[in-house]
Amino acid sequence: MRNTCPECKSAIVQDILKGEVICSFCGYVIQDSIEDFGQEVFANDSNYRLKNVRASGVNSVSYHDFGLHTEIDSQFRDYTGKYFKENAKKSMLSLRKWNSIIRISSSKERRLSNVLSKINEISSVLSVPKVVCETAALLYRNYENKSDTKGKSASCMAAAAVYYACKICKVLRSLTEIVSCSNPIEQVNENQKLASKYYRAMVLVCENDEDLGPQQLKPQNKITDFLPAESQNICLNKPNYNIANLQSININQYISKLANTAKFDIKIERLALDIAKKTENHMLSDGKSPNGIAAAYLYLASVLLGINILQMDISKMAGVTEVTIRNRCKDILTCFRITLKVKPTLKV
Repeated sequence: MRNTCPECKSAIVQDILKGEVICSFCGYVIQDSIEDFGQEVFANDSNYRLKNVRASGVNSVSYHDFGLHTEIDSQFRDYTGKYFKENAKKSMLSLRKWNSIIRISSSKERRLSNVLSKINEISSVLSVPKVVCETAALLYRNYENKSDTKGKSASCMAAAAVYYACKICKVLRSLTEIVSCSNPIEQVNENQKLASKYYRAMVLVCENDEDLGPQQLKPQNKITDFLPAESQNICLNKPNYNIANLQSININQYISKLANTAKFDIKIERLALDIAKKTENHMLSDGKSPNGIAAAYLYLASVLLGINILQMDISKMAGVTEVTIRNRCKDILTCFRITLKVKPTLKV
């Protein structure tokens, strides 16, 4: 494939709709009738996307067979649309049954399939990037290879893997949000404790990979060949397995998320971010809930702007108590001094 036009040596442009490669300057058609191996239908649902691809399936570690599976249709028709005879229907039904059995032939594969399907479900509900889903699937595969997951809850393991992947990919999602996506409301508290336990165990197991370099990790993780480039960097690079890097989410992300959830005025969010930047101090944030600190910054910004927002409303949005917001505001005002400059205005 040429990179420049053979006539005028200019850059070339690929027209996907017409299937042509043309020159961007003189319009010379370099190649035409290009085969399109893309998807027939563009959709957000992964299962629907797999059923409507033009040439091949989507290779991904988020499926237990990496997406390389075959399915026998249940309509019992041939390629011309005619129905099979009774004997052929019985044969196709038996083949379809054994095909599904062979795909998941052991209890380990069945457990892997259940957890990965839960990971895909949680990622779809949370609307997180695809790289988070891929990273969570790879983390669970690595954890399952090094420790026994028999008898553990599939939904809690999936929630722990997604939470760990969100930490690595710097995506702000709390464990409560992740657990509530796949569990009934009355079981959220119990499953949250179990998911946090699995998360700590998963971090301890994956932390041992720090002793290995990328050259030693890559032969063991051949499944990363199916990942996009950003997923391979996240899962194979040595620094990303460091526990210290998992806690480097900025407080600005909590402020923006809380402001967007509560639908505050943009002035409050900007002033809160400005105050957080100027009062950045590890003594304020060490050992304290970031949601409480973000709520305190938003409350201070609303008070300074003269906008009436109750502490009760912010505390419900942030998931903290009103006492926590008052204590965080007291810490900020004790350590720093806020100076207001008032500009006089003339009434006409």
